[in-house]
Amino acid sequence: MDLKELLIKYKFPEAVMDIFTKDGIITLHPPQAEAIRKGVLDKKNVVMAVPTAAGKTLIAELCLLKTILHEGGRALYIAPLKALASEKFNDFKRKYEPLGIKIGIATGDLDSPSKYLDKYQVIIATAEKVDSLLRSKATWLLNDLSLIVLDEVHFIDDEHRGPTLEILITRIKQMKSNVQILALSATISNAQEMAGWLNAELALSHWRPIPLKEGVYYNERIFFNNDSVRLIKEDPIEDLNKLTLDTLRGGGQVLVFVNSRRSAQAASRELCGTVSVMLKPAERESLKVLSKEIADDPGATKVCKKLADAILHGSAFHHAGLRPKQRQLIEDHFKKNIIKVICSTPTLAAGVNLPARRAIIRDCKRYASGLGSVYIPTSEYKQCAGRAGRPQYDDYGEAVLMAKSLSEQNALFERFILAKPEPITSKLGSEAALRIHILSSIAAGYVHDINGMFDFMSHTFLAYQRQGLNMIGLIGEIFDFLRDNGFIDKSGFRFFTTPFGNTTSRLYIDPITALTLRDGLKKIHDGKSFSDLGLLHLIACCPDSEMLSVGKSDYETLEELSQRTEDEIIMKPADLPMLEDAYTFYATLKTMWMMSRWIDEEKEEALCDDFGVGPGDIYRHVESTEWLLYTAEKVAELNHFKKLTFVLDQLRRRVRYGIKEELLPLASLHGVGRIRARQLYSHGYHKLNDLQLATAEQLSSIKSIGKALAKDIVLQAHAPVAKTRHFKKIELAAEPQEEPTEWKD
Repeated sequence: MDLKELLIKYKFPEAVMDIFTKDGIITLHPPQAEAIRKGVLDKKNVVMAVPTAAGKTLIAELCLLKTILHEGGRALYIAPLKALASEKFNDFKRKYEPLGIKIGIATGDLDSPSKYLDKYQVIIATAEKVDSLLRSKATWLLNDLSLIVLDEVHFIDDEHRGPTLEILITRIKQMKSNVQILALSATISNAQEMAGWLNAELALSHWRPIPLKEGVYYNERIFFNNDSVRLIKEDPIEDLNKLTLDTLRGGGQVLVFVNSRRSAQAASRELCGTVSVMLKPAERESLKVLSKEIADDPGATKVCKKLADAILHGSAFHHAGLRPKQRQLIEDHFKKNIIKVICSTPTLAAGVNLPARRAIIRDCKRYASGLGSVYIPTSEYKQCAGRAGRPQYDDYGEAVLMAKSLSEQNALFERFILAKPEPITSKLGSEAALRIHILSSIAAGYVHDINGMFDFMSHTFLAYQRQGLNMIGLIGEIFDFLRDNGFIDKSGFRFFTTPFGNTTSRLYIDPITALTLRDGLKKIHDGKSFSDLGLLHLIACCPDSEMLSVGKSDYETLEELSQRTEDEIIMKPADLPMLEDAYTFYATLKTMWMMSRWIDEEKEEALCDDFGVGPGDIYRHVESTEWLLYTAEKVAELNHFKKLTFVLDQLRRRVRYGIKEELLPLASLHGVGRIRARQLYSHGYHKLNDLQLATAEQLSSIKSIGKALAKDIVLQAHAPVAKTRHFKKIELAAEPQEEPTEWKD
């Protein structure tokens, strides 16, 4: 189908054609043409289930443009991950702001007022952020909403994100029945069922712009699903090196999927020698610059240095233990074909668009608690395999599983290559998910009684999949729980939220978290002795807290810690039944311990070594703890525990920067953070008044404080705003925010 003819038919301005022509798009792929035939540009709901890189985003863009340019409506683009949202934001902004289309992004602070968003015609957001907006009764969002794009809609199957996405879709369908829904997904086995729930047409295709060959490697041969065989004759002894070198010789890049972070780092290191010999001089220079940037970071840990060493040879590893900035650098340089190989856990496959000539799935099993080593889901393999094939670079892509025996070769063919991915299923049926969303529905005024909630639930994907499911008993029990614990009350036949329930919903936390905080803070208010350790342990006891895992080798140390801190701990097993489980109790102690060492200015490297985490894990724990301390402040305010609000505010700011109390005035300066604040303090600058007496020249002589930053510090020291910086978890803005200050030291 010719794109120009299509644009003329639907009366798009010529400037739109120029944008697509500039990107080399002239004709539509078969799956895109199928979506057009199904009426996607005629306001029909469409589920587009097609392979990666088959053109789903272009169809979304055409719908967005038609909605805005022709109908004057607003479009909402929902992405499952912040990284995906940022990627789409940057791409759409580059393309369509010259047309006068205002594009905004909302992925951050769930408690921030977001009225500014109403000026944007396209809002790119996570499901959690949109759900938060609706809880805050942002009626403007739905007033002009004409189109909702659900990117990677198969995330409805995710235990953590799925319930919120499902509730959100159901809510929008209920409140804005005439909104057009475009759901995008890789091929799923029950796409027809999803389309039925959304009252949508199904555009289903297995066509790929870059043909995919799937195979299993064994004994120096890849046996492909098209009956072809590729002989891999390379010098390295290790099979992974053979497969990698074979790809690089043909000018390709490689993604290697393994089952753990440690394996990703080891495989990346193992491949350094193989990759290095294939690098061009210009590539080596670029890699030196990148490696130095990562290694010279003042907060660089052993993991960072291992990454820098691997990158120097054109190889990298990628997992959630890395800082966001490091992951972004790796992705950017891989897209530029400077980094040749990335060894990753499968999380990369569900992230940003990062194709390679060959995707090697080295590990198709991983450890599962209580089960031992088990095969990964077929859908996970399909996600990894879908990354094979670089548009504009490759004539085909190869997804290769690695077998250790002939029998395993046959088993892998049957289990992964010839099998269909598992059907996606609703994850809304859990009591925890229902508890959160029933409260939010009452708080937002969407439902007023059990029957209203039951009626709403009857429109969910859960009810569509499991027709005849009787949930009224469970819903009734949750209503009783919320009423008994002070979240909701009743007037006549109608339920309404109490101030406690309304605050809990607005703060976007599990009611159990709110109860834990309320009960713990009340104990302190009533005279219970406590310390910063006790408050950090209280935070670790919340269901919304990030929690460290515990190994058998930790038990003895944590038992000693338990005895030393017994008087400081606020919540005991008698207060919280969950703490009666030894593993859970030790996990809360270990999490408390790491965060206490963080605010005592322990180096990141020591924390990584002692707690078995990466810099990215520390980042997530800091973010989680900071947010829950802010939540605790609000709960304290609600209960008139005024003295506690000051204590919590100060601890929250210490967690944010990872500092002792004495550094708070310095660390809050923009561009300073924990390391530079300590350096300033050690040079005699203890307060803002001290900095007001300093010159930029004097400050720039301090290690890691350059001339530009020194001038900025002097200006901030003399500005009133320096004394009044307020908490924002992640700033909401039209631009994606940089990492928090402490990670830039």
